Amino acid sequence: MEMNQQHNEGNESFVALMNGVAGDGTATLPNDGEQSMSIPARELFAAIEADSGLLPVNSSNTNEKRKRRLQRLTGKQSEVLEGFFSICGHPDDGQKRHLSETTGLGLDQVKFWFQNKRTQVKTMCWKEENYKLSVENEILRDENRRVKIAHCTAICLTCRNSSVQNQLAVEMERLMGQSEWLQQEIARSNGTPPAANLAFQLNSSADYVFSGQHDQQMIAELAKNAMHALIILAESHVALWFPVPGCSYEVLNKMAYDQAYPGDNSANAIGFKTEATRAVSMVMMDYKSVVDFLMDPYNYRTFFPEVISGAVTNRIYTWPTSDGYNGVIQLMTVEMMFPSPLVPARKCTFLRYCNVLNEGLVVVIDVSLDDGSIFSKCRKMPSGFLIQSIRPNSCKVTAIEHVLADDTGVHELYQPCMNGLVFGARRWVATMARQSARMRDVHHNKTAPQVSTKGRKNLMKLADDLLASFAGGITATGGGTWTVVIGAGTEKDIRVAYRRTTEGSSSYNAILSVSASLRLPLPMRKTFDLLRNLTHRCKWDVLVHGSVVKEEVTIARGVGNDDTVTVLHCKRAGREDRGRTMILQNNGYDASGSFMVYSQIDSELMNTMVLSPSDLPPGRGGPSLYPTGFSLLPDVEAAQDSSGIALGEVGGTLMTMGFQIPVKLASGDRMYSRSAASAIRLMTDTIALVKKTLMNEHSGIYGVSPFHP
Repeated sequence: MEMNQQHNEGNESFVALMNGVAGDGTATLPNDGEQSMSIPARELFAAIEADSGLLPVNSSNTNEKRKRRLQRLTGKQSEVLEGFFSICGHPDDGQKRHLSETTGLGLDQVKFWFQNKRTQVKTMCWKEENYKLSVENEILRDENRRVKIAHCTAICLTCRNSSVQNQLAVEMERLMGQSEWLQQEIARSNGTPPAANLAFQLNSSADYVFSGQHDQQMIAELAKNAMHALIILAESHVALWFPVPGCSYEVLNKMAYDQAYPGDNSANAIGFKTEATRAVSMVMMDYKSVVDFLMDPYNYRTFFPEVISGAVTNRIYTWPTSDGYNGVIQLMTVEMMFPSPLVPARKCTFLRYCNVLNEGLVVVIDVSLDDGSIFSKCRKMPSGFLIQSIRPNSCKVTAIEHVLADDTGVHELYQPCMNGLVFGARRWVATMARQSARMRDVHHNKTAPQVSTKGRKNLMKLADDLLASFAGGITATGGGTWTVVIGAGTEKDIRVAYRRTTEGSSSYNAILSVSASLRLPLPMRKTFDLLRNLTHRCKWDVLVHGSVVKEEVTIARGVGNDDTVTVLHCKRAGREDRGRTMILQNNGYDASGSFMVYSQIDSELMNTMVLSPSDLPPGRGGPSLYPTGFSLLPDVEAAQDSSGIALGEVGGTLMTMGFQIPVKLASGDRMYSRSAASAIRLMTDTIALVKKTLMNEHSGIYGVSPFHP
């Protein structure tokens, strides 16, 4: 009888609530101590309570008019509710009763907490998605503006139309006038007749290097002249740059450049080739933070984990001040790499100069002092980044990479990709956009409540280190620590290298790196999607062979859904939870180079990385992970006749496979022959298995043969 009476009272309250609906569709709550508070107002009030951690306390006497009392959750209550929410966001009635008994809260309190928490997570996700869409809109708007300018000022060098030729002549006259002004500025600063041009000043001899390094005034003038040349290249919309169809970068018009800056062909006479590209991207980071990453050698290397294997400052000519890096001039040596054994690493020494042009507009300039004939095989012409603030937490970055390089060691497979993709401007801005988006996601996105912010930071850093280790092992870079045992790095001649290490188990004293590059007749887009497909992964991955692979949690998201750091788990059928294997995976997609790198990681290590560095167990060093993965690059030569289709959607793919394993060296730091033979055999079998799986799954999913045009 009492239950029926309570039920009837509940029905009467519900009827009273329905009768309180106003004419404008807004419901009022009678006899609740909140005089006619509207439903939207109640929802807003509940959201405020959720943010502050306050919840209403139940009252057994619903007829008594009294103000709502608020109760702040204890740490234990919050921990229980947060932990259950990470597993299930919609508990049923039984689970709510269990949580009520565990936490000491009422059923309504538990119910409203989950409702408010779901609303809070959805709101945060909506805000982050809205921000990303607004940034993408800025990118598309800027790209549309550039396309309109290029369309209105299009110039065809082979066209005989007099108006087009006149337009080209006017543009070239403007560029030559700016070049002449730079020559006069150089002559005025040095007190010499204006007989030398800008190209001569940037094309110095080795004697000039030794004398110029100790002449701070001359170094400053050289840096400022390079800055003026970089600004001209960055802001020019016609004549100097050709857009690449289907790509998001431009290549330098060498004919126009030689006319604007004559006398700059001395380096080509000794076998150097010109690589000059320009690319633009929106970076979700304030411009001051971008400058900090570019000017500090350690941050510079960590900001580009798969591009830079080492960076060091040789000398600082102008030191930073309280204003930051404005006016700083320093001499840097940087070693750049591409994850393929067929592309040698590049080491380049250059001046880096930072200058604030206006509030929110900064330029970072790179220019080499020597001509590359003695000290290095790579010489930087005026290159760098023009950084323009768009919003308080985003900026537009224009990158120009203009180098004279000796690429005699590059394999013929990668020769067509050198000017634009491998070490081009597109790769620099794509990496900057990816890293900044991931950092923002880690700090602002709370869609992975089962991992704290500090844990996500640790795992993201571990994923970056995994990518850097993978690329460094393939290119055998890193200060000469890697020793190549055998192989050139092709499918028929697999490369094997090793380096000594003190990490990991005492029974192993070295890490073995095995890699090979080959060409696949599949577009890079489809190859990347097939490799990421978890359903088919057990068919080719030896780490998860015969297991069910599922995604556990997403640690960080970058630009797009293909750019993520995730934790996977694989479990063999019939085994208990102790047989589950955890995998940390880092993958990203871009036309300038895509990758998927992963490593097995045990549950104890995963829990350790979730802790903050100050909470790590005493005596526990950094984790020892052995990366396995793929590096992809579109076959530019096969996609030349794509009629404007996005690069990577057609043609073939240049794929590099690699893995690292711990081994034990023989006496005298020599590699056991059986270790190298076993590694080569494993790589050969894996290549055959991957190619077979990709070909079969491509035909099954897309319905056509990979050789179909």
